[in-house]
Amino acid sequence: MQRVMALTATLLALAGGAQAQTQVPDPLPDLKILERPTRPERAPPVRLFISPSGEPFRGDDGLGAWLSAADPDHDGAVTSAEFKADALRFFAVLDADHNGVLDAFEIQAYERERVPEIANTPPEEGLRGRGPGRGRRGDPGDDAQASKAAAGPRAGPVGAARYSLLNEPQPVAAADEDVDGKVTLAEWTRAASRRFVRLDKTGTGRLTRESLLTPARPAKR
Repeated sequence: MQRVMALTATLLALAGGAQAQTQVPDPLPDLKILERPTRPERAPPVRLFISPSGEPFRGDDGLGAWLSAADPDHDGAVTSAEFKADALRFFAVLDADHNGVLDAFEIQAYERERVPEIANTPPEEGLRGRGPGRGRRGDPGDDAQASKAAAGPRAGPVGAARYSLLNEPQPVAAADEDVDGKVTLAEWTRAASRRFVRLDKTGTGRLTRESLLTPARPAKR
């Protein structure tokens, strides 16, 4: 009896070993595919429009925002008087010490705090299509870019001119007639008058969205 039991145990052990040898191992658990971390999507750049007096307007329609601010009666047109009033209002904003003069510190504060974008222009931009001897005041006759001014930065003009209706790389410093590093209220007022005349291509004395975005016609010879 004991021999039979021992034989049975031996047979069971052999059967268990054979089963262990032929048993297919459980498949490995699914491994997650390692993916490269995706870069966070960059927010679209904020569109910038710089008014003829240098005031920045950020948003989808900076030109429209400026026209609305400069047109207090909201009749759809900015007159010469309204244009100058808007320029004087922004002068008061820039004149931190309220002494009627924008000094070098206030001009630098404008560049650094209000429109840092104008300092981030690659130096090679703005050189094409520009004649020799063009200083920081730009080319007073170059107003053809007005039709594209509200479309954001583009190659060609430099500094603030990339975002403006006028080819003035630094519109605040551009009002410095005697280039003494300061802008007086009188200089600012005269600059506003000159800018209005340059923008009023139709000679109607009224600036509208349509007139500002219409390229100037070349003078007949």
